[in-house]
Order: sequence, then C-alpha cells, then structure tokens
Amino acid sequence: MAPSSSHRTGTVKVDSGELGLALDRRSEVPLYAQLAGSLRSQIESGALPVGARLPSTRELAEVLEVHRKTVVQAFQALEAEGWVEAGVGQGTFVRRPGGRPAPDGGTGSAFPWEEVGPSNPTRDEDLREFVLRQAPREDSVRFTGATPDPALFPADEFRGILDEVLRTEGVHALDYGPAAGLLSLREWLAARLSAKGIAATADQVLIVNGSQQGMDLVARTLVEPGGRVLVEEPSYSNGFRLFQSYGAQIDGVGTDEDGLDPEALRSALAKGPAQLLYVMPIFQNPTGAVLAPERIDPILETAAEHQLAILEDHFDADLVYEGEDPEPIRRRDTRGQVILLGTFSKILFPGLRLGWLLLPPPLVERFVQIKQMADLSSGLLVQHAMDLYCRRGLLDRHLERVRATNRSRLAALSAALEREMPEGVTWRSPRGGMTFWMTLPAEIDSLALLQTARRLGVEFSPGSLFFPNGGGARHLRLCYVRETEERIRTGVARLAEAVREEMARGREEPARPFV
Repeated sequence: MAPSSSHRTGTVKVDSGELGLALDRRSEVPLYAQLAGSLRSQIESGALPVGARLPSTRELAEVLEVHRKTVVQAFQALEAEGWVEAGVGQGTFVRRPGGRPAPDGGTGSAFPWEEVGPSNPTRDEDLREFVLRQAPREDSVRFTGATPDPALFPADEFRGILDEVLRTEGVHALDYGPAAGLLSLREWLAARLSAKGIAATADQVLIVNGSQQGMDLVARTLVEPGGRVLVEEPSYSNGFRLFQSYGAQIDGVGTDEDGLDPEALRSALAKGPAQLLYVMPIFQNPTGAVLAPERIDPILETAAEHQLAILEDHFDADLVYEGEDPEPIRRRDTRGQVILLGTFSKILFPGLRLGWLLLPPPLVERFVQIKQMADLSSGLLVQHAMDLYCRRGLLDRHLERVRATNRSRLAALSAALEREMPEGVTWRSPRGGMTFWMTLPAEIDSLALLQTARRLGVEFSPGSLFFPNGGGARHLRLCYVRETEERIRTGVARLAEAVREEMARGREEPARPFV
C-alpha cells in the first residue's frame, strides 16, 4: 500500500493496552530501524512489559501502511539484540536483553547500572549498528575495520628491538616515564614533521596512547558540555561519538570529492559559534578524499574569524600510493590554531597504542597536565623501542612494504569493482589510505544490503554509521588492506551478487518502502 504522507502514525492493541507508533518517510533512517527503535523505547519504558505479545507482522504492516518485510526486519533486529523472542506459530513476545530482569525486579535482581551516572548520549536508538554485532560466516571476506594486515606486522624485527632496549636500558625502560613522553622520540617526530614543512619542536609534541587518546585529551581540554563540535559529513564515527560522550553537540559540515567544503563551513558557523572543527584532510575516513590545496586558506581564515580551533587527524596520511604527499592544513597555520594528531597504529601495529599530538605552544602545559591525570604517562618500554626502530630507518622500510602491498590490493579492488558491479553503483578510487567509499542506486539501503551480503559471505560498513545526525543510507565503506588480492576479488563478486539481489527485489516490489 502506497503511503499517503511523509509521516505515518498508527495505534495497535497489545496485551497491556494501546500502542502508538510513528514513522517518518522523509527521514534518512530506514523505516524498519525507526520501527525497531520505537518498539524498543516502548519496551524500555514499560509500555510493552515483559511477556507481552507483539501484534502480528501483517497487522502492523497494515496499520502503518508499510510492506510486511519492513516489520519482519524490525522484529529480526529486536530479536538479534535480545529484546523479543519468537515462538513458532505462537507470535513474538517481549523479553529483556540477555535475560536481564525488568527494572522492577524483586530480590536478587541485577544492580541497575543503567541508572547510575550521566546519560549516554552516544547510544544509537535507531539500531543502525545492530547488524555489525552479528556473527559473520566463517569464510566471510571482511571489508570492515580500518586496521593494518597482521600478516605484514614485522613482529620478529620488533622483538629484536625490544630485546635490545631491555639489554641497554635495563629496568629503567620498565619504569614510569615523563608525562609528555620520551624526549628522544619527541625529537625524532619533530624532525620528521619539520622535514615535511610543518614547523615543530620536541616541546610541542605530546606522546599519547594512540590517536583515540589524543582525541580524548582534546575533548577533555577544549570541549565543554553543550559546546558545539563541527565534523566532516561523513566522518570517523569513533571521533564524533567520543565528542558526544563529553556532552558536545555534533553538527556535520558538507564534503565532496575535494574534502571539506569551505562554503559549508561558513554556513555551519553562521548558525552559531563552535568550539572545535575535527577534520581529516588526507585520505579522509570514510571517503578517502584529499582536501584540495586551494581550500586550505579559506578554511583557516574562516576558523580564525570565528575563533574556531582545528583538530587535524592524520590517521593514515603516510599511506600514499601514488603522486606527491598531500598538503596538510597545519603546514599553512600561522596563527597557531591547528592541533595535529598522528599515530603509529595504522602503519605498524595497532596493539602498540602509540600516537602523538603536535600542540600550539600555549596548550602544551595544559595538555601535559591532563595527560598525567589520565594515565600518568605512556609506556616507556614501547617508546624506547619505537624511537630505536624509527632512528634505524626500519619504520620507513616497513612503510615501503606496506605501501606496495596496499597499492596492489587497491588496484585489485578497483579492477574487481569495474568488472563485477552492476550499473548504478558508483565510486572514486582514492590514491592512498585504507578506505574506499561507494554510492548505491537510490532503491538500495546499505543496512538492508548488509544483511544480504552477510548471507553471501562478505562484510562492509554501512554509510549511516558515519553520519552523526542521520543520513548515508545509500553509501558504504570498504576497507581492503587486511584482505589478500584473491579474497578481495571473491568479496567483490559476493558484494555485487548482493547488490543485484537487492536491485531485483526493488523491481519486484515497486511499492516497497525505502528500508
């Protein structure tokens, strides 16, 4: 049945009374996810008590004027998370996730941790992430996490470095280190940045436990609860979620194939002040875009006009596969308004948890104090080892191996997509980084596609994960650097088959709502 308006509200009878449900067809959030989120809210509030029988999928579909498959998907999502359970021939009933007792449970009920502490602003009420928590097939090709391939880790080489550090430094390498980090490593980083045209001194470098801690320190130091943080749209989800966890209001700023749009930044700031702009100008996650050089000055000037601090994240900026190294924003910063964030995790081993911040001089003391309060200091043994590894040229040698391998895998991915993908799917191959961004035909939602793809044995990240305020339904991200060329070709063939299935389903069901 075709919808008569963009909003649809329906009332259905359940054991505990009447249940009001509303769907917004203009929303970027898929209808099944809206319905699942609404039902979950009713369960949490007690409007749908434990043991209550949900209306049938046919009844809900008729009342809400949606395809029955939409309701089935919503019920499957709730069942996957443990909110409901289905009995063959009996219907679907409310239960608590993981058998957790209801909030009014009697003696012996679990401690109500969900009621302790501040509310969690990052909780995803529309269930966009539920599919990511499902167990994949054993042979699945996984185009998911943006992390390096363990097969390329120089474990034996690094073990030798660790042994040497322990021989030469002895127990001193196992002690606490300076809060700012090992001076020798900071000097090496400052020299490397300076060689790239980025003014830096060792005093400005702060060693952190991976780039995620670097972002956390920025949030603790510069972002106030209720303050506004601007992020690229789409953006790295663990970045904007972290800022949300500190009570920040997150607003997206438009991007295109040339990175952050300066006009979109001006428009965002015209709506009100912001405390921070979080941006990845080099091989942006998830799009892989590189910021056009002619956009750097307008971005810096607009930020200066509005006293807007900039956090520039170089999470995979070293992974250049063709052409010259892209220009960082920080290179042109003459006002000291840009904080530069980098990491060893994406080019060596993620488990090292070692990254760095390049801070404007007025911020150094504040950040060192916050870092000391957070964890006293980063591990000294690992810093000594990384310093020695870098100074011997082993990091650059390893980087060349990684770049060569990733370059071949990117070429394999691009060729397979050209060969396998049906017309209507579009993409733009990046020239570096770890991520590959794709756009689907209008009738396909990437969350629905992911369920089909999982069944066929391929994983990817749906685009909606990267939009802080809704959107991205027609996009998906592929991370290809952990898979071999052969498995990349297999994965693309499976993904193309899933796309064709979803396209065929759309043709067979022309009145099917966009889910």
